Amino acid sequence: MTASETAPETMTERRGRWPADYYSSATPEAVVPSWAAYGCGGAAALVILLLFAGGSYVAGGGFVDFMDLAVGMSVSEMKGKYTPDVPAERKKSLDREIELLRKNLRDETISVQSLQPFLQTLAKTTGDDKVTAAEAAKLEEIAKKANATAKHR
Repeated sequence: MTASETAPETMTERRGRWPADYYSSATPEAVVPSWAAYGCGGAAALVILLLFAGGSYVAGGGFVDFMDLAVGMSVSEMKGKYTPDVPAERKKSLDREIELLRKNLRDETISVQSLQPFLQTLAKTTGDDKVTAAEAAKLEEIAKKANATAKHR
């Protein structure tokens, strides 16, 4: 067996490309423009900067503001979902309890953890796009329990 039988001499006879052929050939054209690397790097740096800024905001008390905003938005959506069997007095008393809950949260007299049962119940209540009298009563009861844990200053 000769050397020509083990390794073909021309490219048409070979199945693949030899590494030496790859490295000795001309540099191929770029697939992406040269500015793309700088744009992607800049975007990554911006995302990292935003993550650090967001973490700093949350650590400095911004989480309480965010939770107050979330409760406010959820409650405003809930107001349009009352069924006709919810009396006006129940709506007013629930609104008062929720406003007190939000005030206590902003004043940091209650912890964010005490909001969890209220938020879970609110999510279950509004999940079917209606709030019945029983659901409104349960929300009010949970809000009262959370408000009862408030530390008075």
